[in-house]
Amino acid sequence: MRPKKTFIFIFSVLLTGCSSDEKEREVSPRVVKVIETNQQSDIISRRFVGRVDALNTVDLSFQVGGRLSEFPAIQGGVIPEGELVARLEQTDYALALRKAEAESNLARRDMQRKRNLLAHNAVSQSVFDEAQTNFELSEVQLESARQDLSYTTIRAPFDALVTRRLTDLHSNIQPNEQVVRVQDVTELRIRMSAPEALIQYVANSDRFEIEAELLAMPGHRIPLEYREHVTEPDEVAQTYEVEFALIDDTPLVALPGMTATVFISLADDVMPPVIMIPVSAVAKDEAGNFHVWRYNTDEKTVTSQQVALGEISGDSVPVISGLERGTTIVVAGLHLLRDGMPVQPLEQAL
Repeated sequence: MRPKKTFIFIFSVLLTGCSSDEKEREVSPRVVKVIETNQQSDIISRRFVGRVDALNTVDLSFQVGGRLSEFPAIQGGVIPEGELVARLEQTDYALALRKAEAESNLARRDMQRKRNLLAHNAVSQSVFDEAQTNFELSEVQLESARQDLSYTTIRAPFDALVTRRLTDLHSNIQPNEQVVRVQDVTELRIRMSAPEALIQYVANSDRFEIEAELLAMPGHRIPLEYREHVTEPDEVAQTYEVEFALIDDTPLVALPGMTATVFISLADDVMPPVIMIPVSAVAKDEAGNFHVWRYNTDEKTVTSQQVALGEISGDSVPVISGLERGTTIVVAGLHLLRDGMPVQPLEQAL
């Protein structure tokens, strides 16, 4: 019987020892790395990459064909509205117009003569009707010939910056063949892609200030004014294209295609300063809610705190709500924590 008693005694001691070790591990505080959210992030100022663009870009062409006889358009030059851009050889079209004028005059005299004969019952009504129809058809042909002659000339539809000649002088041009590319630079635009968090404010020009700095003009900021934005996001980047106008008397050194840096300063009531925390400090529960682990200084324990987050910027993310300035939070090893667990900050453990 003595071996049995000895076995029971040893087993009891082992159980007591294991329970004691587990209890010791249970109460032993876990070492964690913490930070204090005492830094407010100034995200009311944002910077984006934009591109200078013209109000309109148009490829001009003739509606008729012929040989290009005049082409005063100079690349990089500005042609005032209504001035000549290009002209085709007009001889054939001028002759066609003269022929149409002669046929119209002949048809008019024939109709007038048969009207007089009809008044004296010398011709039938059908003969007069045929003469009248011929006259109307000749008028249509005359108008068509006039239009064809006018189509041999291209004039600037606006104060046009000639960006590129697409053909050469004396070339044979087909109808609707592109001849020259021009841009309307009466108002230069800057196009940029705005994130979802900003797009809802861009139309309210009194809610923010926006300026641009051109790569060709470093150090000189130009005020911008909102014009329009696309309401469908980019399929990949999920950003929205926004257009602003250069409202300053910007010199011609600002040309379409140039790169610009766009600076947007939002008002405090639009996007107030928020707390920025490391992404590593954010955990997510099964319901999809974000939370952080708040360190309770007095109790030396941690408590889960649900938060609302903004757009991630690098290794940091803004906390929109749920966390106050000066709160100490855990920034590493979140998956090992639970509510009420005793912890010890890493700085104190060293």
